[in-house]
Amino acid sequence: MKTTWPLDREMLRRVTIGWPTEYRWHPGTRNWVEPIMAGMRSHGARIELRPVEQPYPDSIAIEVDLGRGPQIVVIDHGDHIDVSAEGAGAALAYFKLNYAVVGYPYPSVLPGGYMCANQIIYRRLPLLRAVRGRPRFAWDVYGRWGLRFPSETRKRAFEILSSRSDFRYEGSLFRYEGGPDKVPYRRYLFEITRAKVCVDMPNGGDLTYRLADYLAVGACIVRPRGPARLHVPLVDGEHIAYCAPDLSELGDVCARLVSDPAERARIARNAREYFDRYLHQRQLGAYYLHEIAAAAERSVTASNI
Repeated sequence: MKTTWPLDREMLRRVTIGWPTEYRWHPGTRNWVEPIMAGMRSHGARIELRPVEQPYPDSIAIEVDLGRGPQIVVIDHGDHIDVSAEGAGAALAYFKLNYAVVGYPYPSVLPGGYMCANQIIYRRLPLLRAVRGRPRFAWDVYGRWGLRFPSETRKRAFEILSSRSDFRYEGSLFRYEGGPDKVPYRRYLFEITRAKVCVDMPNGGDLTYRLADYLAVGACIVRPRGPARLHVPLVDGEHIAYCAPDLSELGDVCARLVSDPAERARIARNAREYFDRYLHQRQLGAYYLHEIAAAAERSVTASNI
């Protein structure tokens, strides 16, 4: 896989990253941050697991040494778009997963991308993409959504799609403690391949694991435009089809794509290419290393002025 972000070999030889042995704030933290660690390692970055102080909520702090001593880099995985002013002020670079479209007043804050729900997907991608490419669809529109947080948006989307008579909808709402409507991750991945259109809905935060999974498989995705963006913004009509935030267009956007196989195929192909160029964990690792090195250079330049 060709790396989108160029990495200096000398920088890779000298960089050392202190990664925390324990995560403080959230039981699911490893799902957000360890794909980044794996991506960095895939480029030869030296990762040392060790105790690192974790003062910033909904984040992890890592220690990055590029030969001038350790500096703090923060990865903020919080569902909210707010950032820690203290963390942004102290960090060489502060990566925010749910990065606000309007940006931030802190120069250290950078968009952090997003991750798939489980790294198992990387082993299954060749088969998933082959099945998706046949294509033999079972449903017109697909969307299963969890209710970890109270979500009127997801409930409303389910009502809208379930009430449509002009396409076949497969979906459910489920609670994360389990139940008959929650399906195993492997089954869910294959369900993505069998739907003409896959719908993503925000819940606790705007960006979701589901969005990254859809992009990875190469689905034709519909979702409402929201307040957060990825590190390389998705383009409406190219990588994704947006509907209005109030969902007033949701059913009609889905119906239009269901009836237009050429447009669906084009968006799905672009989604898959987007994932390979920007969101694959190897690409995320390169992006983080590239931006950390650039931040370090800016810091040196500023100190010499």
